[in-house]
Amino acid sequence: MELNYTTFNLKAKDGLLVTRSTGRKIKNEICNVLDWEFEYTVVVVDFQGVKFIDASCADEIVVRVMARIEAGEFPDRFVIFKNIAEQHNENISMALAVAEKMVISYHDRKWAMLGSMNEGYRSALLKVVQKKEITARELQIEMDYKAVNEASTKLSKLYDKGLIAREPFREAVRGGGRQFRYISLLRDIKD
Repeated sequence: MELNYTTFNLKAKDGLLVTRSTGRKIKNEICNVLDWEFEYTVVVVDFQGVKFIDASCADEIVVRVMARIEAGEFPDRFVIFKNIAEQHNENISMALAVAEKMVISYHDRKWAMLGSMNEGYRSALLKVVQKKEITARELQIEMDYKAVNEASTKLSKLYDKGLIAREPFREAVRGGGRQFRYISLLRDIKD
């Protein structure tokens, strides 16, 4: 499976993204793109040209978009945020922390996790990004978990939060379970 990428360039009057109503309008535009895209598409929300974003606008554009992804409204479609500069980081991080959400950002060929998530899940996400793709069994070995169930639970939760993609892997296992390969949203990204 190949991930497809489409860019959504934020348009900010005078470089400013302020007020909840501005954020709500942009959130709806991003969600419309997600709604019309094919499976395994990553929408790259690009902050290039944005000088400032306030907390209420960040809540609408970042937190509420991720909440809709997590609610399952856009199956197998994802979002990452590009070119989040230092001046954006504080208000976006604050909005994410209040909502207990996390996103992946990408800037100058480096990626980061912004927001709130427990360390065990952060470590699992880091491993997925490093390996580019991984199964639960492979993560169990890499992280030295006692049982494959722990790895599977972490990967499923990251997928449900829209932070990694997954595809069916091999045939069903004994007992009727399914195996998946989990994929970093950054695996196929090009600058």
